[in-house]
Amino acid sequence: MLMKALWVSNHSPFKLDFGGGQRSNLIYRTLQEIAELDVLILERNQNAQPSDGSYGRGDGRLEVVHPTTRGQRLPWSLSRPLAPALVDRVAHNVGRRVVDYGPNPAVMRTVQRMMEHTEYDFFVGRHLKNAGQAGLLKLRRAIVDIDDNDIEAYRWISRDPTTGTLRKLVLRRRARTLEALIPKLLADGPHLWVTKEEDLASFGFGRARVLPNIPLGLAEGGDAALLSPQPGLGSKRILFVGMLGYLYNVQGIDWFLSEVWPAVKAQKPDAEFRLVGSRLQEPDRLRWSKVPGVEVVGFVDDVSVAYRECQFVVAPIWSGGGTNIKILEALLHARTCVVTSAAHKGFSRTLPEGETLLVARDAGAMISHCLRLLENGDLCREMGLRGATAIIQHYSFSKFREIVLETVEAALSSNSPPSQ
Repeated sequence: MLMKALWVSNHSPFKLDFGGGQRSNLIYRTLQEIAELDVLILERNQNAQPSDGSYGRGDGRLEVVHPTTRGQRLPWSLSRPLAPALVDRVAHNVGRRVVDYGPNPAVMRTVQRMMEHTEYDFFVGRHLKNAGQAGLLKLRRAIVDIDDNDIEAYRWISRDPTTGTLRKLVLRRRARTLEALIPKLLADGPHLWVTKEEDLASFGFGRARVLPNIPLGLAEGGDAALLSPQPGLGSKRILFVGMLGYLYNVQGIDWFLSEVWPAVKAQKPDAEFRLVGSRLQEPDRLRWSKVPGVEVVGFVDDVSVAYRECQFVVAPIWSGGGTNIKILEALLHARTCVVTSAAHKGFSRTLPEGETLLVARDAGAMISHCLRLLENGDLCREMGLRGATAIIQHYSFSKFREIVLETVEAALSSNSPPSQ
């Protein structure tokens, strides 16, 4: 007889058009081997009124809740009727950070109602903030998938060349606040997953297990890419693949088009830059399409075709707290990458710089790397093949599955906090 578990996240585990959704799906499908999962979605778009169908359906119950915003809580609620959007924004930016990670009134009411209906054997929360708002940080049979390390994310955003000076100061202060806060939040001992070994040294994460991001294709026979990596090499097409509506992808693309692409295009007039991905916004499409040599494709049914038709892939991302699945996916398709130092975090051991991909620490280095790969199809082929081999070696679904199931077993036997 299957166990019962409660899954808490701000997105559906059935939406596969972005990296976070793919990670959720891989964890969720593994848990389905041993448990029936009820799903609780924290929908932060207060205007969204989706039907069950918009989130997909699993085997268990699905609930959607709008978390209580900061502005709806005292003392902000007193002035909120005058300017709801403004009060919510001010409350988010200047309010105490502990509120973001603590039990949320609307979410807790829903969780309590679900727990009255079902006796859960264990709980899984995607991201620290969602888990905290659902009260999972106090439950020893809970597993929290940190994924994006908020401390690291704020630090990287504050270093991002596209971030304004005032925002950099605010985010540096926020990172320092979280360094003191997060260890206290995790003191009661939920089990933790992080995406990379570097996170184990972060405050409060020392007892975590590394559950690395892996390409979705590895759970579906993805090693077939090694058999035919050649088509498309020798072209002058550079590819970006990612969720095109995601803020940090948008900022990275804008930076690339402003600081890198003009110099590349000037020296290689026949070069092309293709943008592929989900959730493309019309203002972005219009802006990017005006740039000479840029083709904005948006969503495609078969991304493998886009990889076959390119010379290499770029990941001009300067912000974020997890690891970039887009890099793993490109290498799985035997396409080498030019990435920023921020996008390379978490991969220095498994994907060494210069062997499987090229790392840029500024615009000048990215220009140089792009020109080098455009001129040398043989180098692209060699690095792509080494990259595909490295992905198969280091990022297996069987190991991913093993870590998930072992952590559940540890959580089920937890009568006290996990060992530090």
